[in-house]
Amino acid sequence: MKAKLKTLFLLTAFSYGLMLYLALLQTAPGEPLQFHADAPIWLTLQAALSLWLTRKIDHRNNDPLSIAQHNLLTDAARSFTLSLLLFVPLMVALQLAIDVSTQQPVLAQHYLRVGLMYLLVHSLVAGCYLFWRGLKRQQAQQLLLVKSEQKNQQYKLQLLQQQLDPHFLFNNLNVLSVLIHKNADQAEQFLDSFAEIYRYQLQQSSKPLVSLSEELQFSEQYLALLQHRFADSYQVCNDITAQQAANYRLVPCTLQLLIENAVKHNSAAKSAPLCIYFQLENDYLVVRHQLRLKAFAQPGTGSGLANLMERCLAQVNKPIVVEQNHEFTVRVPLQIIS
Repeated sequence: MKAKLKTLFLLTAFSYGLMLYLALLQTAPGEPLQFHADAPIWLTLQAALSLWLTRKIDHRNNDPLSIAQHNLLTDAARSFTLSLLLFVPLMVALQLAIDVSTQQPVLAQHYLRVGLMYLLVHSLVAGCYLFWRGLKRQQAQQLLLVKSEQKNQQYKLQLLQQQLDPHFLFNNLNVLSVLIHKNADQAEQFLDSFAEIYRYQLQQSSKPLVSLSEELQFSEQYLALLQHRFADSYQVCNDITAQQAANYRLVPCTLQLLIENAVKHNSAAKSAPLCIYFQLENDYLVVRHQLRLKAFAQPGTGSGLANLMERCLAQVNKPIVVEQNHEFTVRVPLQIIS
């Protein structure tokens, strides 16, 4: 309510100021000032209509959820032009209707001056409003960039924490210890996979996006590591060809997170393995598997998927899509490599 009153006050002050200025221009030296007290009231109503049209069109042209994708100057010019094309003809037509109804003479020169007057009013009102909105949007874009950078820094920190996850290290070092005594060749293979996982994380942590080919190759190494603990209980069914994968990029370590989620929350056995499917659909990576929730699994916090959501929004400008029924499906947006 305060904002509306403030706007009304500014429009009224603008109208009185403009009409006083025009009266001064039209009054010769020594003559009394020709100022009509009711004229600013009508001008205020016209300015309010101009502002309302500009706001409506500007709101329709600009989606606040995708503000980072907008060109501010182009949007302002489009909003100004559309509102101008509506406001000036509407007001001239209204003036013509009033003159005809009151039997005033209809002169083209008069309506040309009227049109120019409304053009001036709209330019001042809409121009000030769009300039103010442009500043606000620029501040919002800068804030969005700052938040995006903060999210990236948080992700890097979380990634480093995952690299030093004591449970992950403890479980895999135990497997390595057993393999060393049982089969030296398998122990060597396990250690190579273990080292490759950490090397990949260290190399990719500073990159905003990596190729889908690299992620798929990394997922194979990560799954090979898991097989030593779960003995083929979890499998990956990849329907993506190497040629298709070479055309896309995505945020790093996406597949590790989604495979970890599947293993953490779903039961599987060698006799009844859980298959995790990788597919491409409309520039999205689709990762899905059957829902076999563990009876005594610790409840998840959802922080992993939330983190992935924020990173995809920041880097690809699209969110992930999570679907859960008899299957658990995550659709990850991909960036096409031009």
